[in-house]
Amino acid sequence: MLKFEALGDGQALLRGGRPRVGWLGDLLELAKARVVSMLVFTAAVGEVLAPGALQHWQAAAAGLLGVALAGGAGGVLNQIVEPGLDLHMARTQKRPLVAGRISRGGAVLYAAALLLAAVAVLACGTNRLTLALTLAGTVGYGVFYTLYLKPNTPWNIVWGGLAGALPPLIGWTAVTGRIDALPLSLLLLIFVWTPAHFWPLAIHCREDYARACIPMLPVTHGVERTRREVLRYALATWMVSLIPALLTGDLIYGGIAWVAGAWYAGMARHLRRLPIGPEMDRYARRVFLASISYLMLLFAALLMGTVARRFNLA
Repeated sequence: MLKFEALGDGQALLRGGRPRVGWLGDLLELAKARVVSMLVFTAAVGEVLAPGALQHWQAAAAGLLGVALAGGAGGVLNQIVEPGLDLHMARTQKRPLVAGRISRGGAVLYAAALLLAAVAVLACGTNRLTLALTLAGTVGYGVFYTLYLKPNTPWNIVWGGLAGALPPLIGWTAVTGRIDALPLSLLLLIFVWTPAHFWPLAIHCREDYARACIPMLPVTHGVERTRREVLRYALATWMVSLIPALLTGDLIYGGIAWVAGAWYAGMARHLRRLPIGPEMDRYARRVFLASISYLMLLFAALLMGTVARRFNLA
């Protein structure tokens, strides 16, 4: 059983002081459930795009469950390493480990349970390639990014983003057992999208990152350089987002990707032109949130185009 610590005011979390929904909320927050939901969604798109998805639905289901469990383990590992850093940031200082609602030992057991469950599900329900890719993503984010990249280089999110780009490929391999050009193009899409997605938030939270001594790009290279990089990566994402249309001939997706990419690049351009100040900070957060909608729109468009082609609707 997980060991939950008592709050500073003496209310025990497991022993009668906290509603059961609070425990569940803490566990979901510790596993970064909102991030995991994006990982599962992009993995599901990779599965739907793969040939034979319906015939191999058991492997597809196991793949999604494995991604969810392994992604949760990576989120817990990330927070096990960073409670001291999270304490200095407004957006993270209420996390369960930082606030003392869950002990470090309990979090370690939780991460181990999630990871072992993921290995069991993937080993029994999918194939070795899918298991290897999933473990690579978990270790890449939970260990390599958290321990080595984030505290040591302002380009941490560029290379660390590779772990978060794997789910479409994992979904594809769960169904097919092989690597192909289309899922690799989706991996590349998320890889180049990640800096354009995260650096606007880093601009918004740059003072927190500076207090925590985390070398994010706005802290080490300034806001101007970071805004230029956001625009460059937004434009790169726009171009890369068209590759799946070229590979599949999907005109529905291609049209949506073109318009959505122009919209997002326009937001990045506007962020680049705003004078540094409170308005720019607010807009940077808006760009961060818009980037999530942008990526979800692209993957939803891929689903629409695939369904339309398979049922001869387009």
